[in-house]
Amino acid sequence: MGFLTSAVAFVVVLGIIIFVHEFGHLITAKAFGMRVFIFSFGFGKRLFGFKWGETDCRVSAVPLGGYVKLEGEGDDLVSEDTSKLGDGKDFLSRPRWQRFLVYLAGPVMNAVLTIVLLTGFGMLGLQVEAWRFERPIVGAVDAGSPAEKAGILPGDEIVAIDGTTPPDWQEAEYHILLRPNRALSLRFRRGAEERAVSLRSEATAAEGLGSIGVHPLVRVGQVIPGQPAEAAGLRVDDGILAIDGKPVKSFDEIPTIIAQSGGRAMTFRVLRNGETLKLSVVAKDSGEGLKVGIARKLIVQKFGPVGAFREAIGQTGLMTKQTYDVVRGLLTRRISPRTMMGPLGIAKASGDAARSGPLSVLYLVALISLQVGLLNLLPVAPLDGGHLAILTVEGAARRDMSPTVKGWIMNAGAAAIFLLIGLVFYSDITKLGFVQKLLQ
Repeated sequence: MGFLTSAVAFVVVLGIIIFVHEFGHLITAKAFGMRVFIFSFGFGKRLFGFKWGETDCRVSAVPLGGYVKLEGEGDDLVSEDTSKLGDGKDFLSRPRWQRFLVYLAGPVMNAVLTIVLLTGFGMLGLQVEAWRFERPIVGAVDAGSPAEKAGILPGDEIVAIDGTTPPDWQEAEYHILLRPNRALSLRFRRGAEERAVSLRSEATAAEGLGSIGVHPLVRVGQVIPGQPAEAAGLRVDDGILAIDGKPVKSFDEIPTIIAQSGGRAMTFRVLRNGETLKLSVVAKDSGEGLKVGIARKLIVQKFGPVGAFREAIGQTGLMTKQTYDVVRGLLTRRISPRTMMGPLGIAKASGDAARSGPLSVLYLVALISLQVGLLNLLPVAPLDGGHLAILTVEGAARRDMSPTVKGWIMNAGAAAIFLLIGLVFYSDITKLGFVQKLLQ
């Protein structure tokens, strides 16, 4: 059942993204009066569809992609209606700037989809974990990690990484993740004192991302009245550093620790207003297992239409920068290709999102749509960006490249893309649990 959910969700996620991308090409070509033969969701045999002017809008048998076929386009070697050639509606007879906009429209529509969905989420007001937008105060430090060796302790606040001041944990993690196996200059604050240290990040085993071994502070978002936590003196916004000496790296670890306590008194070490306190808490059986009566800290980000749109633009811009930072890291071999998510990874993420609800699926669509649009802008043929690069060169030279040169460019680009696809598939497969066991 889980596999079926993932497969269906994968088709839905991919289908929405590709439909919007190809619709961008279609609507722009039609706006310029170009002849479009086919607008297809999926590949292979036509299942059903309808006619929109001269365009056959169809659903095809294999729902893993889609395409738009324009008369006279570079790979349209045999036109479907040669009697109409020369009437000015074929793609290659149109000015370069029109062809440029047709290619650009697909990635632009992907970005528009992301902005529209993020604006909708901003207006709905979704709950997110508060730690992402809080000051980067360290809650736990891994034993033997670069951070521990550099003298960083729970309660310290990261104030700069390589000269950049991260306003929240989300930004701090981003700067560290993109710097695997690299020397870092880090400043942190302990009380009223600031200290500067140099350390070398490590690369995580699974994805090859940077890590220094620090975790966000786990804050209490709610203390339920009449429960053991309230009786012990726990308060909202307390940061839980450790329970019975065991560092707490995420709120998800707390229920397991409590369940294993057997009802005995536990020592909670908490951070409150810069001071460390120790509180004794005895869990109580609520009928659903041992509980202490606390909940994780969540925040609701909700805006009006203008504010939500402005926030969506800001998030899209930030994700764009981060995407190209990752691409740059891959090209310079600072980041492992294993960080990339391929079809198997997207299918798993789609299934997880589907089990969380339709809003989670749409949020995943927003994230992946932007990545698809941005990666399509890379100057590698036959991606849209490759065609845009060719048109730009031809425009600067004021003459078309020869078919032979274009053929070589297309073949080289296709080879590079197939190589990348192979690396991504390999990355996906090696992340599977049973494969990791075999490789150990």
